[in-house]
Amino acid sequence: LLAFSCIAIIYWQAVDKTMQYIIPRDDTSSRSLSLQERAFLRNAARGVSSSAGSILRLDGRAPSEARPIRLSFSRCHNRAECTVQLGNGTRSAASVRAELVPPPNADRPNDGQVKFGVEVGPMGCMGYENTVPISNYAVGESVDGGQAGSGGGGDVPYVQRLMANRILRLLERTLLIGGSIDAEALCVQSGVWVWRLHVDVSLLDDGGNAMDACVLAAVAALRHYRLPEVSIGGDGDDVETSEAVSSGYQETNIIHSDDREPTPLPLHHTPLTATFALFADETGTTTAVSALLDPYDREELACDGLLTWSFNKYGEMCCVDFPGGCELRPRQLTASSNLGKRRCIEICELLETALEEAERKAQEDRMDRLKQMNAMRQKVAGNDANTAAISANMPVTDEDEEDEKYRLRALDYSSGHIAAPVKEDKEKKGSHGKNVKGETSSLFHAILRSAQSTSLQKAIEEDEPAAAEKKSTVEIVAHKVKQPVAAITKKTEPTKPKVRKSSKPVQPAPMDDSDEEEVV
Repeated sequence: LLAFSCIAIIYWQAVDKTMQYIIPRDDTSSRSLSLQERAFLRNAARGVSSSAGSILRLDGRAPSEARPIRLSFSRCHNRAECTVQLGNGTRSAASVRAELVPPPNADRPNDGQVKFGVEVGPMGCMGYENTVPISNYAVGESVDGGQAGSGGGGDVPYVQRLMANRILRLLERTLLIGGSIDAEALCVQSGVWVWRLHVDVSLLDDGGNAMDACVLAAVAALRHYRLPEVSIGGDGDDVETSEAVSSGYQETNIIHSDDREPTPLPLHHTPLTATFALFADETGTTTAVSALLDPYDREELACDGLLTWSFNKYGEMCCVDFPGGCELRPRQLTASSNLGKRRCIEICELLETALEEAERKAQEDRMDRLKQMNAMRQKVAGNDANTAAISANMPVTDEDEEDEKYRLRALDYSSGHIAAPVKEDKEKKGSHGKNVKGETSSLFHAILRSAQSTSLQKAIEEDEPAAAEKKSTVEIVAHKVKQPVAAITKKTEPTKPKVRKSSKPVQPAPMDDSDEEEVV
């Protein structure tokens, strides 16, 4: 046995130095141990297999030595994620998000909510079943994907259901009952809107001590999460807004994290956990109990019980979880608590260092995004300015001048009482081929000349006896197509009475050759 344990220690030491990824495990036996393997693990943990009576572990660690921890962070708008890896065998992930909801308790209008969900499925172990995540949602309460209730029932294996429930209750007792999260600080508008935090924990690989990994992932995700800002209400002078305010409802908008700097969650302290695997004497001859810190999966299967301590970085105890399995004396309990407190403080220091580095990277990523957005906006604005400059530098054609004159003439309301020429379609002009730009239609021009000649003849007949002065007029004669155009002659006619004239006299336009002979 001693030779086998030495070979195993050397092998695991070489694996820890060379392997950088998780080793696939054979879980086809549904996490079971043979009698020989169980006896060997118990004897090595209690020091029976060693001649010097020292405790041996198959991975070469000391009884109070934990596996190395690796933390990975990511953050976006209204979401933060953290992945925790213990050694090469245990991984867990946690994500945190928030939503605005009305106060859930009418007697506490200023208290927000924190909801936990724990998923222990086939991803963590091949012997687990695919089931609904265990959560602290009330029965009938809406959850993402339509799930409701606590879940975990049906044909779920007992070990899987027990582990998920232990992780969920440990999270509630550590973070909620322990006073880590201030529920009143999640209030947005008293009696109207509060924040509801969703903390979803998933066990990605169950290589032992899943409780510590899940708690660390949840706490790290909460520390890394940033709560977005909220704008409430609108313009106070608006009638609808005033009525909404009087009725107790105001429009609420969540501002994007890139537009306004989000705020950290109000956490009073950072509680973490340390778990021990307990091995007692089965014969009962001695009361000595071996406590192995951070057990891996095979040690958990062979141990008599698990003991979990929760401390913050100040050394204050937040929670203790001891479901039983063996008897512990007060002295043994105190020694394990001291060791657990030292381990929790070490993890807190490691977490603070990792959070500082993650926050620095998150700020750099945010500044890069803002720079890209600013550069894109400037590029779009530059394209618009270039388009406007090109349009301004384009040469003005005769058609553009005609359109502009027609537009100005149509907008001149002072000359609304004078008949204005109607603009013809360009296609119709091209089909005739005889009208010149700026000229009016021949039909409209004929109607205009007929109206002017009628009014002029009437005025001459009324004032002909009293006319003393002479005024020269112009006679314009238009013939049919095959006849020559006559010369323009001058006559003298009696002076017509003064007629109210506009500031813009109507200019006669050349006539089409197809018109009949008319005199103005």
